Amino acid sequence: MMRNKKVLAAAGLAALLIAGCTSPPDNAAGSASTTGSAPATGAPAPAPAPPPAPVAVSTPTVAAAPDLEFDKAKAQKGYADVKKLGKNPVAGDVEATKAGATLFATNCVSCHGAEGHGDGPAGMSLNPKPRNLTAFADYQFGKGDLGIFRTIKYGVDGSGMAPWEGRMTDDECWKVVNYVRTLQK
Repeated sequence: MMRNKKVLAAAGLAALLIAGCTSPPDNAAGSASTTGSAPATGAPAPAPAPPPAPVAVSTPTVAAAPDLEFDKAKAQKGYADVKKLGKNPVAGDVEATKAGATLFATNCVSCHGAEGHGDGPAGMSLNPKPRNLTAFADYQFGKGDLGIFRTIKYGVDGSGMAPWEGRMTDDECWKVVNYVRTLQK
């Protein structure tokens, strides 16, 4: 029984070291320190964890005209201004979509969740809950680029969707639009 515990503790420690964690958990057998220093065996400290892999992006998964159902946003702030824009200036730009994925991870994941399902930790206290961005049929104020851009920039009254105007540039908002379009199903 004791041998099995030692084997399990050693396996757990090895898994942590492989994953890039330099300090064993507090309950690891034989751990003298959790300061991140090299193990007492004299072995060199493991190399730092590699940077995260680049975000994989694609083109939009659902075909949609830029103004698809955008007229549903007529009563929303910014409708006329966005209507004048007519199209997304970075549509189809893979580098812009990658940048949008990074912006989404930084600004949107807390409410919309890592995969856009509306299940982020900050969104759990909101009523109504954040939009499931993968559910194409559920977009209320336009399913294409214009509707998404308007929602990001100006927000949605009566919901937790705050406006990003003044916190993200129009260019950044368009990049997030590109990424959100890849989430739609």
